[in-house]
Amino acid sequence: MKYSRLILILGTCLALLMAVSSGWAKKDKDVPPPSDGGGGDSSEGFDNDGYYFWKLGHMDGPHDASMALGISRDGKVAVGATDVVDFYRAWRMDVDWVISTEEYPPLYNELQVQEDIGVVAPSQPSAAYAASNMTCDSYTYDISDKENRTLDWCGSFPVGTLTIGKVSYGIEWLDPALDGPIEGDEFTDGTDYWTLPDFGGGLSDMKVTDASADGLILVGTGNTKTGPVAFRTDTTVLDEEEGVPMLVQLTIQDSVTLQTLRYSSAQAVSADGSIIAGFGGTKRGSRAFVTWSDDWNADEPVVTGAILPMLGGGKFAEAYDLVVTPEGLIVVAGRSDSPKGPQACIWFQDTVDDETTWVVKGIGGLSKKSLDSVATGIAHRPDSEVGDFIVVGRSQSILYDSEALVWTGNAVIDDEVAEEDVVGYLYDLEYILIKTGAAAASAMGSDWILSEATGISVNDLETRIVGYGVNPEGGLEAWLVTGFPYDLLDLTYEE
Repeated sequence: MKYSRLILILGTCLALLMAVSSGWAKKDKDVPPPSDGGGGDSSEGFDNDGYYFWKLGHMDGPHDASMALGISRDGKVAVGATDVVDFYRAWRMDVDWVISTEEYPPLYNELQVQEDIGVVAPSQPSAAYAASNMTCDSYTYDISDKENRTLDWCGSFPVGTLTIGKVSYGIEWLDPALDGPIEGDEFTDGTDYWTLPDFGGGLSDMKVTDASADGLILVGTGNTKTGPVAFRTDTTVLDEEEGVPMLVQLTIQDSVTLQTLRYSSAQAVSADGSIIAGFGGTKRGSRAFVTWSDDWNADEPVVTGAILPMLGGGKFAEAYDLVVTPEGLIVVAGRSDSPKGPQACIWFQDTVDDETTWVVKGIGGLSKKSLDSVATGIAHRPDSEVGDFIVVGRSQSILYDSEALVWTGNAVIDDEVAEEDVVGYLYDLEYILIKTGAAAASAMGSDWILSEATGISVNDLETRIVGYGVNPEGGLEAWLVTGFPYDLLDLTYEE
């Protein structure tokens, strides 16, 4: 779904362009960083770890559109795709390296902060959707690292999709040498990257959508004669003949009702690689699912699955991300249809009539008249005053077809909680940035349209969000928000 959305996004953005004014906001050193509820003390000047909006430009060359499609769990690696003439090409970005190259935000295109990892097949489409965590403790950043091809990925591997001719492959990039071609370079499958072939028989549309924290477990979707099929692979287990990771097709069956989905698509995997979420099909429409096993590599693994419930009156549901708390609570994020339209929601297990069962909680949208929203990312923020979970995504609003949304709250059904005990909020991200002062401190200006938040990470209370939107020049551009407020928002900033 994420890769197919690349085409749909361009059509949506054409409508958004009519509302955009031209000209970049002037970069002003005298604008102070926002105060708390913003982040940082204005007397200290710019703080790289502060609460800011960063515009990420695009890859080297004559490109004018880019999207950030995901961020690693540790918040150190962002990935996405940039438009190259008439197709998209994958990129990777070291977040800490990027924000260390500037005295103050925002970044500009000439910094070329996106590493071109699509160079493995430079004239073919590619996209990166997720990345594993870094493993090194520290790294010294310098702007010349990219120019001199001395980048260190610190054990982090991006994943995505690659098309060569009429055949698509799932891909995991392994080698930072791919950030730019040098005469005589030869990129080797199995050394510089893994390519995972489609199952054959259906449309060629293979993609890896997520990776475990260590990058060893990959999940995604391929095609067969009967339609899309979710897969999981352990990259340490290789096919003896082909020498490539073995793909395990997933059969999604509800452990209680024994209902089996006719087709499936894996969208997310837990940090340890044991739990998978996504959606699949029944005769009546798509359904969200979650499935897990204590030992996927066993000869006969014991797999538990659940087809997740829909909101009342809904006809379909889709899951796009999940998070697992240290206590073992699984919370899944996505959307469910409802009488008012598709609505962003979360799923979790709760006790109903003395039985533990999966429940669904709608989190609303940015338009009260009709709903069209989806949750694309979720993270756990324990002990936050505004709830233990934060969700990002997109929603139709009163102004635009799609705006980035942020929701915070707890994994509880609202009617189980006293009204005075309900915590959390739902706002569009642009409003939050403006009203907390982060937009002014970042020279963001008021002409950005933040179309979608695609990923979120929380690491040691540091919350980072990535996405894409329409910039003041009318182009599609990737963006990053660092230091998003952990607790209550202070929405009192006035320009």
